Amino acid sequence: MYQTGQRWSSRNEPDLGVGMIIEKQGKSFTLHFPDAEADRQYANTQTSLVRRTLTVGDQLHFQDETYTVLEVEEIDGLIEYRISDDDDWLEESIIQFPRNDKNELDSLLALSPARRMWFDLRRHTLEHQAAHAASDVRGLMGLKAELLPHQIYLAHDIANRPQARALLCDEVGMGKTLEAGLILHHRLLNGLCKRALILTPTNLQHQWLVEMLRRFHQPFSLINEAVYEDYMEGDDNPFEQQPFVIAPIDWASQHPHATQHMLEASWDMVIVDEAHHLAWHPETPSIGYQVVARLAAASESLLLLSATPEQTGEREHFSRLQLLDADHYHSFERYQAQQQEFKQAAELAELLLPYTQQDAPATGLNWPEVFAAYLEEVKSKDWFISLTTTSAGQYSEAVTEAISWLIDRHGTGREMFRNTRAAVGGFPSRHLHSYPLDNNEHFVSANHHVLPESEVADGLWEQDPRWVWLKEFLECQADKVLVICHSADMAQWLNDQLTFAGFQSADFHEQMPLIHRDRAAAYFADEEGAQILVCSEIGSEGRNFQFSHHLVMYDLPEHPDLLEQRIGRLDRLGQLNDVQIHVPYIKESVQQRLFHWYHDALNAFCRTTGSGDKVEEAFGDSLHAYLHGQDDDADLLQEANLYHEALLKQMEEGRNRLLEMSSCRPEQARALIDQINDQATKGLHHYIEQVTHAFNIYADCINDDPEKSAWFLRPSSDMMLEALPGIEEEGKMLMLDRRQASQREDVAFATWEHPLITMLMDEVQGFDSGKLTSAILPIAALPEGTVLVESMFIIEATAHPRLKLAQSLPMTPMWQLSDANGKFLHQQFTADKWAEKLKGVPNRVAEQWVAALRKDLIEVLQAHQLNAQDQARPIVQSAKTAYQHRCQNEIERLSELQAYNDAISDEDILQLEKNMQEGLVRIDEHQIRLDAIRIILTTKPE
Repeated sequence: MYQTGQRWSSRNEPDLGVGMIIEKQGKSFTLHFPDAEADRQYANTQTSLVRRTLTVGDQLHFQDETYTVLEVEEIDGLIEYRISDDDDWLEESIIQFPRNDKNELDSLLALSPARRMWFDLRRHTLEHQAAHAASDVRGLMGLKAELLPHQIYLAHDIANRPQARALLCDEVGMGKTLEAGLILHHRLLNGLCKRALILTPTNLQHQWLVEMLRRFHQPFSLINEAVYEDYMEGDDNPFEQQPFVIAPIDWASQHPHATQHMLEASWDMVIVDEAHHLAWHPETPSIGYQVVARLAAASESLLLLSATPEQTGEREHFSRLQLLDADHYHSFERYQAQQQEFKQAAELAELLLPYTQQDAPATGLNWPEVFAAYLEEVKSKDWFISLTTTSAGQYSEAVTEAISWLIDRHGTGREMFRNTRAAVGGFPSRHLHSYPLDNNEHFVSANHHVLPESEVADGLWEQDPRWVWLKEFLECQADKVLVICHSADMAQWLNDQLTFAGFQSADFHEQMPLIHRDRAAAYFADEEGAQILVCSEIGSEGRNFQFSHHLVMYDLPEHPDLLEQRIGRLDRLGQLNDVQIHVPYIKESVQQRLFHWYHDALNAFCRTTGSGDKVEEAFGDSLHAYLHGQDDDADLLQEANLYHEALLKQMEEGRNRLLEMSSCRPEQARALIDQINDQATKGLHHYIEQVTHAFNIYADCINDDPEKSAWFLRPSSDMMLEALPGIEEEGKMLMLDRRQASQREDVAFATWEHPLITMLMDEVQGFDSGKLTSAILPIAALPEGTVLVESMFIIEATAHPRLKLAQSLPMTPMWQLSDANGKFLHQQFTADKWAEKLKGVPNRVAEQWVAALRKDLIEVLQAHQLNAQDQARPIVQSAKTAYQHRCQNEIERLSELQAYNDAISDEDILQLEKNMQEGLVRIDEHQIRLDAIRIILTTKPE
């Protein structure tokens, strides 16, 4: 069916224009769209493409000449067109395909008319798509989680860069995974990324899998050692077969064959978690570092994530910055000099910070002296003049502008972002409760094994002192309690025992299907649901339960990062109570010694720490001997604590307030969040009602408040679609309230970016019958049988997504209404008010109308076409002005800062100027096409 050289267009992405098959790969093929400078890969089984051919009388372009098609012939799946009486033929693969390849009026009138509602649904769909495409926050709306200012600001900043390359080094628990997911989601929805690879430590691969699916509705394929071996039964490269892949970096970089396959696959974005593990030495960089370096060089976007990027030393930190921008970070000595200058600016920002408050110190500073290093640059700035002329205590606005200037001067173009708990604030306190328990003869293995039950038959687990304590503890608790243990077997056993003992309990572990885990989490979240949720270790991966504030650690993990992940399920922004951490342990056991290591050496229960693994590395042999009872050196914990405190002090002294300020500007972040809240679900409640009715999808409205509405959807027996993305056979709840949806794992958060909504909108546009509809208008003011015609034309400009043309000129619908004489009436009504006046007509009758009126309709619609060109002219001119203004502002801003910030290159500015000129040309080359018509006959009122 599919042959190289054939021409096809996409129903789902019509703005790509007409593409040509350039390569076939077994079960898939690649289409190249020259207008959009884009390639897309499709499976042979897809249904979203439309074959594009010309007919006799159509025009085509070849070598800058225009020809009329005289004859059409198909040979081996390819179309050839005769263009002259001399029997000159052109194959479809070599011609320039015209944008409007059919007589639009004839092709529309040849359709079988659909119900009248389809015209309005198409119009609403196009209007919503246009509004979404033009939004500055497109790609940031669909996150199923609370909108946190530091995450939204950082994601918006990085995602909108020509190349999204950055080091995200927020402190533990600040949401680096969500930040990276937001950046990826933004670039996916804006057409800047089609393939992504996420490299993680082995213990975090499932957390990333869950987070990408649950928070962004983005399914990734996990390729690890077991999966890779299954794939390798064939000859295909498994990394090329999947567009979105998660792989454990320690396996992938040590498996030569897998490494080669991973490098051979092309990636638009690469994300590396725990990037500080990429060990580097000038002469012997680690294999992991070398693999990431090759990926970084071949990929447009690169995100490195690390809560402790500098803990391995400044030289290794510099080596990771080189991965992001090898040209800028080419000299370590030059980098050190820049860092010294940046440190001085940070100290100045620290000095200014108190003066940004309304209750600023009454005594002013000697401002020329404070800004002595920058005096020539700032003396003409309005904010500096205000500082030198304003009374003491009234500096807040001017000082805030001064700090913004410092951030711009030193921060623009920087690759490093860091948000800290101290800077963001709003986190709860932690309180530790420990419970040393006497041992018995059944659990003597606890003295030498990290998990007390490991050498005890499960039939004796009821004798575990921790189980006896847990029952007594829970009997005194009225609040919800999260219990975490290491294994799935233990989680299931505990839940069974608690349920048998009469507690409302649910379990959550990796042996359960994902949908059952969701139900368990939802049961725990329900106020009337489970009081207790028992999780295995994966319960500390990717799930948030901040509605609970009691955490029981039935056992302790062997790594401080896992301990922090457990606590982080409750210790999050949005937690309204102090977090109570309960740790039972058997006396004289490995768990008791592990408890004292975490508490006395690291203080890991009561505060976050990103240096735990570094302390463990420093005391490795001694710690191993201590934990396994081979050495009870009392000085170990004290020495480790002193070492850890010194590390923390070093980190605090190196804390860069200017870097933190540049990582999140609160006012801009709040403006972005306000914009997201305003646009994410605006009009969606009514649209869901319309579109589900049109496609015969079962939809039950649970709450009809447009801002907080909830819908229960499920496929119906007469549904017009094959499947609904993310909706199981038994149905799914869609909620439009972000806060409510984010607290329940069993519901979907519906926005204009949800895959189900975008699919339904694409299906509306792909439903050809909906392009021709009919209706009757009961009215006394007009003679019965009067013909009225509605039309909808679309302005569209095709360009590469990097030009961001859609923000100024999205695919814009234009509605028109006239009588049969070409008298236009649409200025007298709104489209929605007009639609309310119409009633339906049987399809058989409508077909007769179209046949009888065909000739007259063509003449009317030709008049509509001319009027649409007039209607489009001011829209296009306004878009062109806005686009030029937007681009010019950015060019001028960067040109001004370039004088002081060498991170901004001449090439960056030249590229922006080139993009602006290309974008303006593309706007001038816009197309106006007819999308849909509705034919109306008047009748007498009943």
